[in-house]
Amino acid sequence: MKKLILTLLTLVPILTQAQVTLIPDQHLENYLVYWGYDTDGVINGQILTTDALNVTEIDFLHKGPTFVISNLGGLNDFFNLETFKLTSNTLKTVNFTNLSNLKNLYFDTFELTTFDVTPLAALEELEINDTSTDVPISAGIRELDFSNSINFKSLHIQNLPHLELINLRNNTANSVNILIQRGENICVEVDNYIAATNSLPPYDTWSITVHGPIISLPNYYFSDKCTLSIEKFVNDNFKIYPNPTTAYVSIEQKTTVGVTLQSVQILDSSGKWIKSIKDNFNQIDVSKLSKGMYLFVIQTDKGNKTEKIIVK
Repeated sequence: MKKLILTLLTLVPILTQAQVTLIPDQHLENYLVYWGYDTDGVINGQILTTDALNVTEIDFLHKGPTFVISNLGGLNDFFNLETFKLTSNTLKTVNFTNLSNLKNLYFDTFELTTFDVTPLAALEELEINDTSTDVPISAGIRELDFSNSINFKSLHIQNLPHLELINLRNNTANSVNILIQRGENICVEVDNYIAATNSLPPYDTWSITVHGPIISLPNYYFSDKCTLSIEKFVNDNFKIYPNPTTAYVSIEQKTTVGVTLQSVQILDSSGKWIKSIKDNFNQIDVSKLSKGMYLFVIQTDKGNKTEKIIVK
């Protein structure tokens, strides 16, 4: 009897511990069942936690069928996950706080507004490919911080028009490749911005390419201390007047320290490009424009400012 009681006392803590991981998204569990990761083979809103720990790859991109995922609840119990690739989904937020072994991450057609990558210490590759619409959904992401991912080496993003900071401090990868399509003027934070600017070691093996619409003229620059105040700095530094106007407008720059006015793009109210101004910013002739509202995009090496101007 004593042995039986002792055995029961030993088993109770084990039996009362959570042995399952809840999977609230039926499509996610369907995928896990489809590939045999969920060994009970039943769509019941859960997976054995031991099963979750055995999974190192979840790939919706190459390993169908395709499911639209709206909830990644339970994913943080997949502690040994190294590759996660997700296509069509309606996620607004993601939380990867426990996936410290994740190396490869891919998102396609997503609706994220913020994305914290700092918990992903092992992350090496990130691809964000929003091809869901002509108007980018993922407009809210302004920062990607890889300072905790010291081996990070590959970033490919498309349609993050408000991204303005990439933190690559502490990086020890042999090479870094960054491709940004439809980005903004981006500050890349590094440990030695002078060496990075001049392509000196270890930055001589880095490749950074930024593509975007002609009117955006996206660019990047290195700094040892990037901030997310670039937009406010540009907005506060430039003033365009008079508004409304009949003949001309002037661009007034409060300070020339740390920012350079490059051009002014004039668009109609629908966003159609009309013309580009490269000089004589103090007196831009608008007398030949039809009456109406126009968008003046003030472009600098640190970001852009858009003003609505009425021509009478």
